[in-house]
Amino acid sequence: MPDYRALYDSDFLHHYDLAKDEVTVEIESVTGETLTGQGGRKSKRPLVKFKGATKTLVLNKTNGKAIATLYGNDTAAWPGNKVVLYKATTSLGGETVDCVRVKAVNA
Repeated sequence: MPDYRALYDSDFLHHYDLAKDEVTVEIESVTGETLTGQGGRKSKRPLVKFKGATKTLVLNKTNGKAIATLYGNDTAAWPGNKVVLYKATTSLGGETVDCVRVKAVNA
């Protein structure tokens, strides 16, 4: 049964969208888009689309650095490469929250 939060409309990938604790995916494309965050603040963010997936991952700096370490800083070189998405936790605003993280396939 899916997590209730996965039943709300969202174009973006969240930890509760992952069917398993880890999933290997192939990067299809990387684009930059302006998103509106909390409080109406707009910011340009990288979006990563994965082959066969319906949702994209909004790339935070931690995950961006992880992919760049594997495949270089040029996002044009990322498509066709695989990464593992996994469920993790991080500290945000003094709270521990769930998140999606990225690592190498053989890590």
